[in-house]
Amino acid sequence: MSRTALLIFLPFAICHLTFAMPSAFASAPGTTTGELLKIPVGARAVGMGEAYTAAADDASALEWNPAGLSYAQQNEASFMHSSLIEGVHYEHMAYMAPGDHYSWGASMGYLGFGDIAGYSDAVNGGTPVSLGNQTAYSYAMNGGFAGMLYDQLSVGMTGTILREDLAGESAGTFAANLGSMYGFKAHPMGADYRVGLSVLNLGPGLKFESERDPLPRKIKLGASVMHIKELPLNLTADFTMPNDNSDYISFGSEYWFRDLLALRLGYAGSNDEGKGLRFGVGLKLREFLFDYAYGSFGDFGATHRIELSMKWGEKVHQLNREQRAILKEARRAGQQGDFIQEILAINELLEQDPANDRILKTMIGAHERMLRNELKEAVAESVDQKKDVPSPEEFALKDLVPGQETVAPTHPAAGGFDPTDPLGLSNLPDATSLGETIAPAPSPSPAVVPAPSALPMVDTQPSAASSPAASAPAAPANDGVLLNPADIYGN
Repeated sequence: MSRTALLIFLPFAICHLTFAMPSAFASAPGTTTGELLKIPVGARAVGMGEAYTAAADDASALEWNPAGLSYAQQNEASFMHSSLIEGVHYEHMAYMAPGDHYSWGASMGYLGFGDIAGYSDAVNGGTPVSLGNQTAYSYAMNGGFAGMLYDQLSVGMTGTILREDLAGESAGTFAANLGSMYGFKAHPMGADYRVGLSVLNLGPGLKFESERDPLPRKIKLGASVMHIKELPLNLTADFTMPNDNSDYISFGSEYWFRDLLALRLGYAGSNDEGKGLRFGVGLKLREFLFDYAYGSFGDFGATHRIELSMKWGEKVHQLNREQRAILKEARRAGQQGDFIQEILAINELLEQDPANDRILKTMIGAHERMLRNELKEAVAESVDQKKDVPSPEEFALKDLVPGQETVAPTHPAAGGFDPTDPLGLSNLPDATSLGETIAPAPSPSPAVVPAPSALPMVDTQPSAASSPAASAPAAPANDGVLLNPADIYGN
């Protein structure tokens, strides 16, 4: 890992040690407040053994590792329902939006405990006095953002407002999640490798009456290997250090069949919901994704999570600092009218990330602006030189009817271009009205064929008996006769 990545990870660890270590040694299971913050979010994450710190690239990254928002590619909205134990249920909804420079998201979780039998401290004949059913609930609202700080290193932060209500007594506080994620440039076995670190639930605890109990703080270290040997196989692992329990390790796996059906299997070492196997499935139908996760809850049975999410919009890959500088230079060149330089800069980004739809759209826009500018310059040049800009009809006549380029400007169609008469033949003037514009072609002379050679004739009649009416006409002087269509042989 680069020195920059280590410099980013170190402050997070120091921050957690500063706030959490004093209570880490004194806390024990059940001594923290804000139990809602300990419930795993996301059916996919739970199905992968709750080992999601370095794989979080969806809306649930707000709770696992905020830096994962930078690795999301599309807008996403999700809703999850969790059925826990004895009527306890957890509802969660989230939304996130990626961007070129940063990504952001928001979520809300609600934990309902159902009806709880209440009793007073007073004792009547040795029996507590019943107060009837009491209600209890808690909710948390989150908002966060993330950005690529350097190369493949992303950092993110989430702010949380937490509130709990128990039998009319309420308390509130705030918390923060910090995270970082690094994607390696090397791809052994054709896979993508990431490591992640997150510090969760930093902040003052909830205070009921006069006592304030700490929040369930955690440090999570994770690693993920995605698309091993270019197969749809993902592997994850997490190491977690909580302040109210012992450290534990979790593992997860996921395999996609034809990008339609996913099977997930993992092992969670957490004692929050009972350590053990986790199982999950996912079904993708176009932009919709349905996920289900099953997990054991120790002696209390099992938990079930159902989640429906939707992704939409163009695919966006968040740019790092160097890429943002290139994009900024491209936009500056475009504003100055240097479209060639703008296109070259954007092309450099496309070579690094060909699947980035937003950069491709920017490239198309740059080409369109360059073409509009060239057309504008060509029209301005024609106006300066007082050249007529021919209409499409004139171009058609010039190309299809030779000799009509002088006719179309003189007698334009009254109604413009007629689709039923693309050649404009109905608008052509009479030849007599053109004057000297079009010189008439000379009339063809009658065809002349040579007369057949005269044969010697024997005069069997006296010349005096010959009548003028019976004598044959003399041959023309030019030794030819006019062609008679009824007598082509000249008889």
